[in-house]
Amino acid sequence: MAFRIRRVGHLVLRVKDVKRSRRFFEETLGLPVVAENERGMVFFSTDVKDNHHMLALVPGKEGAATPTPDHIGMQHVSFELGSFAELQEAYRRFKENGVSVEYTTFHGITKSVYFFDPDGNRLEVYCNVPAEEYRKLVPNPYSRYGGIEDELEGNIPQKPGTVAP
Repeated sequence: MAFRIRRVGHLVLRVKDVKRSRRFFEETLGLPVVAENERGMVFFSTDVKDNHHMLALVPGKEGAATPTPDHIGMQHVSFELGSFAELQEAYRRFKENGVSVEYTTFHGITKSVYFFDPDGNRLEVYCNVPAEEYRKLVPNPYSRYGGIEDELEGNIPQKPGTVAP
C-alpha cells in the first residue's frame, strides 16, 4: 500500500535561549504554548484538536553557530494568517517590537512579510490572495512582484489585482 503525506505536521527549532524564543513566538507571533517537557522543550499550537503541536523549541548546545542567509538547510518557515488585516497587524507588531523584517512582497498567490526570529531563522507570515484576483495581474503566481510596505502601513489601499480578503 502506498502512503500519502497529508501535511507538514510540525517544526522543531533548535534555539540558543529557549526563554527568549518562547517570548518571541508566544508574545510577538501569538502562538499559544500547549506543553513543556523535562528536556526544556516548549510546544506551540493554535488548535491542539487539529494539530497537537505545530512548533517546538529545543535548547541548542552552548556555542552553537546561528544560521546564515546562505547556509544549507531550511530557508524559511511560513505561518498562514486569515486576512490582510491580520497581516497588517502582524507587520505593525513586528515594527513595535523591533523584529528584523527582511522584506515584504506580493507573490501573486500571497501577500507576505519575511522576518527573523531571535536566532536568525527566517520566517514568513502571509495571507492568501484569491486566484480570481491575482489572475487579473500576474503571469506567474509563484514569483515576486514588489514590496507592499505602503499597503501594510495603510498609506495606500491594496492595489487592484492584489486584493486579499
